[in-house]
Amino acid sequence: MSRSQANSHVHQDSSVVERRLRPVYDWLDIGNNKKALQECEKVLKKTPNLQCAKALKALTLHRLGKETECNTILDLLTEEIPSDDATLQAMALCYREMQQLEKICKLYEIVVKHHPNNEELHTHLFMSYVRIYAFKAQQQTAMALYKSKPKNPYYCWAIMSVILQATRGEGTRDPQKRELLLSLAERMFNKLLNDNKVDAEQEVQLYIIILNLLEKYEDILNVLNGPLATKLQCTNIPQTKLEYLRKLNRWSEVNLICKGILSYSIDRWDIWKEYINSVFELMSTNTETSGDDVDNPDDTPEKAHEFICSIIENGAGNEHQLRGPFLARFQLCSKLHEKNMNSTEILGDVTELFIEYFRKFGHKQCCVSDLRGYLKLLNLEKQLELASRLVRDVGITCTSVPKTEDQMQRHICALQLSRLCENHRNLSSEHLKALVTALSLHYQHGYQTYGQDLLSTDLGPSDPYALLAAHLLYDLAYIDNDSNCILVALMLLECLLKNSPSNFHAKLLAVRMYHDLGGGTCAHEMYNSLDIKHLQLDSLGYIHCARLSTTGLFTLCTNLFDTTLKFFSSNYKDSSDHLTFSYKFGSFMKIDEFMDFRERLNNSLHYITVAVDRIVLSLVECMSLETLYSLNISPKDDDIRWEMLIDNHDLSVYTTWDPERVYGPPEDWSETKALFQQDLRFLKLRSFILYAIAHAIEIVKSLDGTREQHIKDLKKLLVEWGSLYNQSINDKFVPIKQGLLPLPLPSRLHGALEVPYFIVFNSFFELFLSLISDDNKLIEKCTNSVIDEITKLTEVLKENTLKKSNDFFDKRKSMEVVVNCVEIITISAVICALSNELIKPLQVKKGKKKVSDPKGKELLQKISEKLKTELNAFCDILQDWTDNVPAENIDMKFKYLSLNLNENIADKILHSYTISNKEIQLILKTKIRLLT
Repeated sequence: MSRSQANSHVHQDSSVVERRLRPVYDWLDIGNNKKALQECEKVLKKTPNLQCAKALKALTLHRLGKETECNTILDLLTEEIPSDDATLQAMALCYREMQQLEKICKLYEIVVKHHPNNEELHTHLFMSYVRIYAFKAQQQTAMALYKSKPKNPYYCWAIMSVILQATRGEGTRDPQKRELLLSLAERMFNKLLNDNKVDAEQEVQLYIIILNLLEKYEDILNVLNGPLATKLQCTNIPQTKLEYLRKLNRWSEVNLICKGILSYSIDRWDIWKEYINSVFELMSTNTETSGDDVDNPDDTPEKAHEFICSIIENGAGNEHQLRGPFLARFQLCSKLHEKNMNSTEILGDVTELFIEYFRKFGHKQCCVSDLRGYLKLLNLEKQLELASRLVRDVGITCTSVPKTEDQMQRHICALQLSRLCENHRNLSSEHLKALVTALSLHYQHGYQTYGQDLLSTDLGPSDPYALLAAHLLYDLAYIDNDSNCILVALMLLECLLKNSPSNFHAKLLAVRMYHDLGGGTCAHEMYNSLDIKHLQLDSLGYIHCARLSTTGLFTLCTNLFDTTLKFFSSNYKDSSDHLTFSYKFGSFMKIDEFMDFRERLNNSLHYITVAVDRIVLSLVECMSLETLYSLNISPKDDDIRWEMLIDNHDLSVYTTWDPERVYGPPEDWSETKALFQQDLRFLKLRSFILYAIAHAIEIVKSLDGTREQHIKDLKKLLVEWGSLYNQSINDKFVPIKQGLLPLPLPSRLHGALEVPYFIVFNSFFELFLSLISDDNKLIEKCTNSVIDEITKLTEVLKENTLKKSNDFFDKRKSMEVVVNCVEIITISAVICALSNELIKPLQVKKGKKKVSDPKGKELLQKISEKLKTELNAFCDILQDWTDNVPAENIDMKFKYLSLNLNENIADKILHSYTISNKEIQLILKTKIRLLT
């Protein structure tokens, strides 16, 4: 085909082409790919050389799953060297959806060679390199673009590309190279300065980035104090100076700038902390200043207190007092305690500071979170004394109710602070139950008096009473080891949600509590009502994904995992757009942030766990070898960077008032760090299952020439797996403590180590390998080992389910073991089917077959029959276990809570177990058919 023919569509009237292609775009936009393909075919019949139609056809074929045809069209189009934007954009979109970003670069490289002066094509080539982090290629493309079209933005693109080579490319491995590259970036920018070409704020910001990386903080201050600062129209220069003055230890200037900002913006909490920190830094340098003028820095706690008091006095006449200066006194007190200095002489009794703050701001919901971090300034005795004084100060007794909404909020605040002060830890079970009843009555009174005319999206003003009661019931459940208290808490939360359907605090608690009892369907319904989207699928998804996997609700798991993985997949594609837009608009300061964000999500422990769980679930549900071969078994292309995995869980989303919160957020607790390590170990062990099966599939598919390497890989993998399994046993991991709502349930590692995961799978893979050796004695030995391990697995299941489930706590733990046993036996059935495939006669030459080993076939048949027997035994055991219903025994004290619910919470949870049993039984029966 000649070039003139290939590009004949260029000479056509563009409006005609656009009109013909419009139906294709419309069908693609609404997701009807079949119709889009039909329209593409119609257009190509009339204009067979229309490149844009071909590109759209390739995109449509990809979305229909016809990858081979799609790639063929794209390869032919690339050879034609298209140049119109619509065709190139369609091809680029297709490559992006196929996650072949390198091919976009190659496409534009070819096109740019034929159109070297086209600015737009050069720009697209640069952006294609941005998406794959090809920093060196970015630099070269940007410089070529700048030489062709000498515009500042292109030159700045080149400078930013050099910076990224230093900070994220080769400079990360070689400090000398990093220094060299950063010096190059500085010289390149100095050329702009010398030529007097700097004329935009973004360019000055780029210069500050370079100087900051070179740790030339004095030079940055010179920029901020010089003529270039006039270009920083959207930058708060005094506040920007603080960061660099702090790095230079110029505390006097830090102090004065903070005082200047606070004189007109008294509620800037970040500046208050900076100011107080500078006071103590100045004090440690023993620099003395005279006078109390605002132009003199404050270098003693006394002067700082005077300044705070002056700010408070100046704002005393305002109708709405701001919290900043009042909290600054607590920060000052905290710093004095850190330095082992007496705070009483300056600030007086610390308890009185709490009382004063409570009286001024106790009617605001933020009062508790404001004071929480400073309660550690008091010892336990003083904390308990404070709690009693606050409750008395509100003026509500056990026989009275709040007279105003403000008084109710102050009462709620006092009760929450009382819990933070460990007041509830000293109460007996009977006392706690009485308190639950009182809080429930306060909630109902508050709802009837102040919560009637609210919008459905509003949170009820008395809702915190019910939430606090739910927390107390959760405490009682673990104090008395009685799951019925959680049933009552769920009844209370369901009642609250009828009145305040948008209260996400109640929904989060309900999801957590339903999972405590194993009510997977109830938890899923509540999780869906939270309408969790986007980033929350990573930061909050753990509250449901991790536990739903242990409930046996395979259908719900499939949908949930697919939704979660779709977010992570689309985020990785879409986040590259954030980078390209940052270059287009010159937001160089955001580029590092976006790259960190992208990597943080890509290295999320939750992401990898869900990806692995989804593949394991596919193996559990697998009904044929054809389905097995079509699965993408290895997670993330065998490239899990274990040392890079991070925990993005947001545990602080739970609004709790446990005393432990005084000393830091849940993310910093030792239990959270221990849980991360346990989950990481569980994920490593679990991923071995997938890698082993992936190797086994390759062995079955491979010819004699490549099979040997796959066999070696599988043997090596089994050794590594066994080593990690034994190490996990010897490490004796301890489950994290329960009874604190922000902490998730114990790691699934413990449930996995309770059942013989590795032992059973290892025996099956040993048998698989022995079948290749044709050693009948070895095959027989491995067969006996497999039969023994399957028998033991059934015994583990029977022993676990025969334990009497006194309550839902026991039932939930048993269900986790059940699901683990089902996973083992169903995946074992898949390995057995693979083994059968391995010994099938191979067609060597036309009309000839390689004879299979009759002994191996006979022994595999024996294992298949054994597996069928045990699968049937599993079905019988599970049916008996499901019929064993925990006794519901709600304490009579809770019968008077007057919770008007149409449904029984215990019945809902039992229904969830029934659905789980049906799904598990169905899976077990499909595996029997697979072995037939």
